[in-house]
Amino acid sequence: MRQVRILVVAVISAGVLGGAGMLAPADAATSAAPNAAGCAQTRPFLSQGDRGTCVRYLQQKLTDQGIGTRVDGVFGSGTAKSVKTFQYACGYRGRDVDGLVGPRTWAGLLDHACV
Repeated sequence: MRQVRILVVAVISAGVLGGAGMLAPADAATSAAPNAAGCAQTRPFLSQGDRGTCVRYLQQKLTDQGIGTRVDGVFGSGTAKSVKTFQYACGYRGRDVDGLVGPRTWAGLLDHACV
């Protein structure tokens, strides 16, 4: 049993296991952090509480659209308000102005496809 435990610890430490639902080293998320081009390509779902490169990219895109947004990589209440402002300016109404960044919001920001 001791040998199996040592082997499992060694495999985890080496980062051999990974992917959805599997064990991975604690720093796996930071070592695989996307760059701005990766964010533009993958267009991840973002919401309040998220942090990182893709949030920073979103904030820069909002700023580029003339919506004053702090570019700090933290999706806080200010970023949520900026997203809602963009969504409203894009013609979204009602529940569509939700401050969440999904496919439609990314399309509006990156493809200039507001509607």
